[in-house]
Amino acid sequence: MRPRQHYDDSLAALHHQLTELGALAANAVARSLNALANQDTALAHQIIADDTLIDAAERELQSNAVALIATQQPVARDLRSIIAAIGVGAELERIADYAKSIAKIIVGPEGAAPLEAPTDLLQLGVAARAILDHALAALAAMDEAAAQALISEEEQIDRRYRLVKPQLAAALAESPLGPARAADLLFIAYTLERIADRATNIAERIIYHASGETVKLN
Repeated sequence: MRPRQHYDDSLAALHHQLTELGALAANAVARSLNALANQDTALAHQIIADDTLIDAAERELQSNAVALIATQQPVARDLRSIIAAIGVGAELERIADYAKSIAKIIVGPEGAAPLEAPTDLLQLGVAARAILDHALAALAAMDEAAAQALISEEEQIDRRYRLVKPQLAAALAESPLGPARAADLLFIAYTLERIADRATNIAERIIYHASGETVKLN
């Protein structure tokens, strides 16, 4: 096998690893939203346990990326591709951590009341999941235009968050869940907004890979 062919295969394998990590993170988010909608504490416990697999996958990706830089000394677009992969991997690991955080809140302390999420909060979750899916689709295709299009989606999610946040805050004193569990809903709203921000960060990495430009979409 020609050296360049081996190098290209290694780059392709790294991109495949990144795609698989993205699928794991997206699945964690989807499952956490399902657990929230259905008050499914058993599923929440499983999400928490599975997070170690995502952490391990991110560490392996980072290790392989660093090895490629050390052994191949890539330049220009290839180097940007590897740096972008490291950055996106870190974003995906954090997104999975957010899913785990939601799962931990669903479980709550022993004897905690079931966490009944209002419709507006669940809709914020649907929007956060959608922007993550779109970011991952742009990543799979390394589509700069699709990455740029996430700006308007992220702005819509920010608007949703600004609407739901005061509603949840106002319900703290009168919620039948009690103030602590009502505050948990407020924290979940914040976490969903952060998932959307991280998806936008992935879009920034795609643009960096394609053009070499460092942009801020948030």
